[in-house]
Amino acid sequence: MKEFAAEENFTVLIPENFYSLVAERHIKTPKLPRRTTKLEIEEKVSDLPETESLYYKDQYMAEFDAKVLRVLEGKTVVLDKTAFYPEGGGQPSDKGYLQFRGQKCRVLNVQKVGKVILHEIEGPPPMEGETVHGIIDWDRRLSLMRHHTATHLLLGAARRVLGEHVWQAGAQKGTERSRLDISHYRRLSLREIHQIEKLANMAVMMNMPVKAFWMAREEAERRFGFRLYQGGVVPGRVIRVVKSGDWDVEACGGTHCKSTGEVGFIKIVHTERVQDGVERIIFSAGLPAIKAVQEEELKIHEISNVLNVPFDRVDKAVGNLVSEWRALRQERDRLLDTLSSFVADRLSEEAIKIGEIKVIIQNMKETPIDQLIKVANTLVSREPKAIVALFHEGRNARFVVTVGDEVIKRGLTADEIAREAAAPLGGGGSGRPNFAQGGGVNTDKIPEAIKRTVAFLKAKLEKVRR
Repeated sequence: MKEFAAEENFTVLIPENFYSLVAERHIKTPKLPRRTTKLEIEEKVSDLPETESLYYKDQYMAEFDAKVLRVLEGKTVVLDKTAFYPEGGGQPSDKGYLQFRGQKCRVLNVQKVGKVILHEIEGPPPMEGETVHGIIDWDRRLSLMRHHTATHLLLGAARRVLGEHVWQAGAQKGTERSRLDISHYRRLSLREIHQIEKLANMAVMMNMPVKAFWMAREEAERRFGFRLYQGGVVPGRVIRVVKSGDWDVEACGGTHCKSTGEVGFIKIVHTERVQDGVERIIFSAGLPAIKAVQEEELKIHEISNVLNVPFDRVDKAVGNLVSEWRALRQERDRLLDTLSSFVADRLSEEAIKIGEIKVIIQNMKETPIDQLIKVANTLVSREPKAIVALFHEGRNARFVVTVGDEVIKRGLTADEIAREAAAPLGGGGSGRPNFAQGGGVNTDKIPEAIKRTVAFLKAKLEKVRR
């Protein structure tokens, strides 16, 4: 286009992120909300040259020497070059130390602002102009590299299991656990999870080379397509591409293992639905993956000890235990029904009559509320002209109200009675015309609530009779 415009005597300015804008128009992928922040110190380092990124020249560089260009407020250091990876692309920053003049300070966080990389430190700061020796926390870096490469392998596995519609909707790497969010129209089944996990580990065992290289954006898009931008569209006309054998290829700025075999074991810990159309895969890689499996084994062994059965028979023992529990629960429900029937018989004998209506109001002390509901329902099922209000006296006052169909026809409902009964208790009541519940904090006011309810019913029913 630029050459064509020149032939026609036009000047065309092509923005630096032109191809990013084109890609964004073609890519339709669900994205999770992202929050961006802007460091206030950006202006203070805008005059400095671009920091040389040693972590791209050698991802396995654990130590390096560099010159201090600037120290801000004794807490932030800018070097001319660094092997500390700055936070970005869902990968946390490196940590480690800077050594100088027999002293050292701890590197807590690393951020890239524009073209400059900032090292947040703790301890005595170095002086501007002096040389420091940087030491990366290598165990941390290696774990992050394994988890980052594992993210690519899992994404490739998910696409092979679920289909080509799968797209990365987000990712966050960690040293112990990482997450990969993918677009998918339904919850992942256990079978699909196992297939994805198996394929990802097969990719590990294939020990494919993981190569990172820079390419012109146009060439990369022609060769690999827009699926390059799994982690979002990256700016610039030259982009960094990470290719894991023939398994996966992405535009990526993170640090990676040299081969898939270095990732080690990958374990999917669990999955969850984070929003409509997005599934989250929580996983561990390397030693943390082994730890995750061992933790699961430990839980099973603990269950084995509690049940006093061999490890390989835990599933059958749990199944038997659940069956026994269900049988006992059914027997309990049967006994509660029998007991409720007996209690209903006794309460029916103590009922008061207001015209044709049988009124049963009692303080049942500490009788569980679920049993009160059974008793109340039993009474009104026997007598359609009954009103039942049963109170529970526990930490708080509670009650249930049921009324028969004939009572409702006379214009008196359970929810109306519940509101009246709840007033002295310092609470409230609500429900349906035939059933309501309520309560309050004033357990000592239950006798008053009973008297108030009886008086209310007498007045209401007398009015109906007239």
